[in-house]
Amino acid sequence: MKEKIIEIIRNACAIDEEVAPDSELKLLSLDSLTFVNIVIEIEDMYGIEFEIDELGIFDWKTVGDIIDSVEEKLNEKE
Repeated sequence: MKEKIIEIIRNACAIDEEVAPDSELKLLSLDSLTFVNIVIEIEDMYGIEFEIDELGIFDWKTVGDIIDSVEEKLNEKE
């Protein structure tokens, strides 16, 4: 799952750059619309849904924060 989320984020970046769990979102070439599209793709892929108050680009500081949030949502589903 971690690698798939990293791949989604890497593919959404405006420029070719290295994306890792410790990559800071604000330093990646992502704008707010692209960020929303990433979240929608992740939600669709894993059958989860984030609440609107969980979706601020500054609420998640790193790629790892997104991965952790997806894991939490998946655990809640079980």
